[in-house]
Amino acid sequence: MKIKRRKLRRIKRKPYARRDRGVRFLSRIVDFADRIQSGADEIIINMGRGFIVELYKISAAYKHTRRVIGMVLLSITITASGMLVLFNRFTVYEYAYNGKVLGYVREQEEVTEVLEIAGQKLSENSGSSLDVEFVANRNITFDTVDSRGKSIDNSDAAVNKLVYMTDIETEAFGVYDGEELVAVVKDSDDAEKLLLETQAEMSRPDTGMTLVSSEFANALDIKPLNVLLISVQDNASARRQMIKGGNMEIYHIVEEGESIETLMQDFSVAAENIYDESNSDIATEPEQGDKVCIHKTVEPLSVTMVETGRMKEIVEYKTVKRESDEYYKGDTFIEQEGVDGIQVFEGTITKESGEVVDRKTDKIETIRKVQDKIILVGTAERPKTAATGVFAMPVQRYTITSPFGPRWGRMHTGLDLAGPTGTPIYASDGGTVIRAGYNGGYGNCVDIDHENGYITRYAHCSRLIVSAGDKVYQGQNIAFVGSTGNSTGPHLHFEIISNGSAINPAPKLGL
Repeated sequence: MKIKRRKLRRIKRKPYARRDRGVRFLSRIVDFADRIQSGADEIIINMGRGFIVELYKISAAYKHTRRVIGMVLLSITITASGMLVLFNRFTVYEYAYNGKVLGYVREQEEVTEVLEIAGQKLSENSGSSLDVEFVANRNITFDTVDSRGKSIDNSDAAVNKLVYMTDIETEAFGVYDGEELVAVVKDSDDAEKLLLETQAEMSRPDTGMTLVSSEFANALDIKPLNVLLISVQDNASARRQMIKGGNMEIYHIVEEGESIETLMQDFSVAAENIYDESNSDIATEPEQGDKVCIHKTVEPLSVTMVETGRMKEIVEYKTVKRESDEYYKGDTFIEQEGVDGIQVFEGTITKESGEVVDRKTDKIETIRKVQDKIILVGTAERPKTAATGVFAMPVQRYTITSPFGPRWGRMHTGLDLAGPTGTPIYASDGGTVIRAGYNGGYGNCVDIDHENGYITRYAHCSRLIVSAGDKVYQGQNIAFVGSTGNSTGPHLHFEIISNGSAINPAPKLGL
């Protein structure tokens, strides 16, 4: 907008000099103000015109950009949607346990929602009291992979794969007797309990005695140890192993930085006791991630205990052998049976691994004296097996219960010599064994041909120690008294047969 300048109308006045000068001065001021106002108006008008032009340009440019941006956003949306469709169609989630791939699922929830159930089932199936925990993004991890060529699991399949894994590794605790590993249990609390239970079981005082003190012979330690779940023992089996000894097979996944040397130290075994995953070949250079099987022999723990009091104890008899020229070389005879003694001990006893190593006796009271077993060992030269023609008694201790002659309506063809079962039977004279075996009513029977017209028969034996064809000498142990065949009690039925007919043995034996 253009502002018109105001024109001052000049007034002709009378020529008064002073008044005229004042009028002219005011006129100049007004002219100066008019010029300044005109310049300012021009600047404002030009700025306004420029602003309107720029605003139009910006508006036009904005309208063009908005169309471009709209087209770009639409393209991005279409592309993203297509990529999402392709992603969902051609990618799945790979799930793994401690880096070991187990399978593939469409959604992570198909695995995460069953982890607790799988852990409970695996704990129950493991046979140990160890609680197995599967935790997403800790020991169970996920990764997106191409689905092509992959078999997709559902929740049930994921549970089964988790439950029936054999390579479940867990942190357990090893119990060490000095430097020797003796057991592997689930946690430190179980290990502490195991030590107390083992010490208590190995420190039971005898009846009538009171426990004074008990301690393991070596210092025992508990250390964390990574093993497969199947290697963890329950406390009952670990306790039996620590008390009686035994063998272990421990499976372990080789970790970063481990070597044969560190495995030897951690499991206290020699290199030849570390096998590969097949458990058939010795592992020479195991690498990280390899499964090894460690063969371990456990020796029983030793406990030193002191007990005091009063108790009844058995004094075991000793076996004493004495030489005797009454018996032939190689023959023995029990002269006296052994009988254990009984006594009451009063005092203090120190034991190591159950064996008495020190006794401090205050008083001994004998209830029954010990009787040693005495065995006579023959020293006499063995005679020849030829018959002497003289018959010796076939048993040394006997009772005649039935003589030769008629008995019960028929002929009794021998002499019955009663004695305890197991009493030695000796050859009455030298000769050749022509029968050694079961013989009808005679039971176990030995017949000896003396090759001089005489045969001797030894019947109802409990056991025979000669065979047909053997050459025997007079006095040789050939059998033992018994009650086989037709017999009413343990005895020896002894016959002498002369030229095929039984004769009375009594006169031949000097009875």
